[in-house]
Amino acid sequence: MAVIDAASKSTKQKMPPMRNQMLKTTSQSMSVALTAALAAVTIWGASAAATAVAGRTIPPDLIGGLRSLLAGIVLLPLLLRFRDHFPQTWPERVELLVGGLSGFMAYPLLLSIGVLKTSVTHASVILASAPIFTGLLSFLITNRWPRALWWAGSVVSMSGILLLMNARGPATTTGVSATPLGDGLVILSVLFASVGYVYGGRSSSRMGQWPATTWSIAVGALTFAPFTIPQALAFDWSTPDTFELSALVFLVLFVTIACYALWFFALGEAGATAVAPLQFLQPVVGIAIAVSFLGEALSLNILISAGLIIFGVWLTRRS
Repeated sequence: MAVIDAASKSTKQKMPPMRNQMLKTTSQSMSVALTAALAAVTIWGASAAATAVAGRTIPPDLIGGLRSLLAGIVLLPLLLRFRDHFPQTWPERVELLVGGLSGFMAYPLLLSIGVLKTSVTHASVILASAPIFTGLLSFLITNRWPRALWWAGSVVSMSGILLLMNARGPATTTGVSATPLGDGLVILSVLFASVGYVYGGRSSSRMGQWPATTWSIAVGALTFAPFTIPQALAFDWSTPDTFELSALVFLVLFVTIACYALWFFALGEAGATAVAPLQFLQPVVGIAIAVSFLGEALSLNILISAGLIIFGVWLTRRS
């Protein structure tokens, strides 16, 4: 009995260090995951500014096409690895096609055109409303009626968008003022992005996140290929300077590919509850870049609009 008691005491004495080590490891994993999520949000927040910079000399439709086409080429090894994950039934294939065409064809194309017809600050603020449209489409597809708080948040966000579209200011990057047409195109791009999120999520639940994302990018790349390849070959690539070409590379490698890797890693390690609130920083990053580096003006209307949209999204998440 004395030997057993001694062993028991020895085990009890050793447990606290083991628990401390586990807690330390968990804390480190959480920190790494949140850092990855913050990096993803920062990169996504810079996407409108990068589009505006690249669009100084590169046509917007070429920017949108190259985003998906080059990303598809880079991800070709993953596509070959996930070739067995392609959906076997037509309903599942249709969902994948809808998600791919919406998220990796219509969205980057419309966003590229829209950003060059409005200001980066306007585009960044409008992009913050994506969770509202995603939630609405999800409710329509699943036939689940949202709570009153969700509708209240949506109304608040929409009021912010309407206020923003009435605010005009010079967009020094593109040489044109923020226009209702440009804002409308960015809103339309957000709608297609939301369709891509919803249907991409349905595909991910069956195929896995990376297989679904890789195949969705492939759908967008194949759709763009017949139009983008001839346009890219005919374009005079000596026209863009190094900064503008770097912005295009940033859109392809970081916004279209790296962000998903960072975001999926963060979701897997920390969970949606811990990671999702960081998305509220996305418009802040976009506005900060537009004002600090692109010389765009920051008006009170833009600040109020951003506040209304972010507050509305926060209300919908609480519902």
